[in-house]
Amino acid sequence: MQDMLQRRMGFDELGKAYPKDSSVKVEPITINGISCFWFTPEQAITNKVIVYLHGGAFAVGSIRSHESMASHFASQFQTKILFIDYSLAPEHPYPGGMNDVLAVYSTLQKQYPDYTFTLMGDSAGGGLAISSIAAMFDHNLSLPQVVVLLSPWISLTCTNPSHQQNADKDIINTEYLKAAAKDYIGNNPMEKASPEFLTFNAFPPVLILAGEEEILLDDSKNFYAYIRQIQKESYLHVYKNQKHVWTLASIQSEASQQALKVIAEFLENNS
Repeated sequence: MQDMLQRRMGFDELGKAYPKDSSVKVEPITINGISCFWFTPEQAITNKVIVYLHGGAFAVGSIRSHESMASHFASQFQTKILFIDYSLAPEHPYPGGMNDVLAVYSTLQKQYPDYTFTLMGDSAGGGLAISSIAAMFDHNLSLPQVVVLLSPWISLTCTNPSHQQNADKDIINTEYLKAAAKDYIGNNPMEKASPEFLTFNAFPPVLILAGEEEILLDDSKNFYAYIRQIQKESYLHVYKNQKHVWTLASIQSEASQQALKVIAEFLENNS
């Protein structure tokens, strides 16, 4: 467990890659006993909230690793963000984190019945978003208006060809993800915990963004090929020479600024 604590502390250091947007107010809040954070830009669009799920292989990641990036998202999209610090594996394997998301999301819907919600996640948070949407059908919850997935980790089997094709290019590696998947799945069957096995009869409009050099590239491509048959408003953007969740490394890079613009346009067009 000491090793896991060190890994989490190390991952949190990624949040120091660049300063947060000082114009965005960040406030902690507890919802249904779950730690969350409001990101409020100076001129927030009324009646809209982005529910954000952070990455970190379901085992690391927190407000410390993602605060800067989320603040720039809130500022760029002029929308309040609710960041959920969901439960992490191995202490809380599947469906622990997903249950936290559902608990927060259902409360938001009750508290803000006139609001529309976007569900957004990076890496494992992207996969968690997909799992949460599947569970929303079971819990009779209204689906988010749109979904944004940034370098989503969807296939926990880690067998897609891009794992080998981009092994020498990306910042993450397959063996790390396989170990993380094992911790996250716990005693559940792979077919139940991995988002790649979920099927849908309906899905919100979805924007998927991925880096050309990431080992999870096929996760995005395969999910897009599947979901566009169900939701015609499905889009995939692949960014050349970019690695996994490139916006976390630099928000000011050309590729990051392009991604922010694409997301902002998608949100505006589907408002």
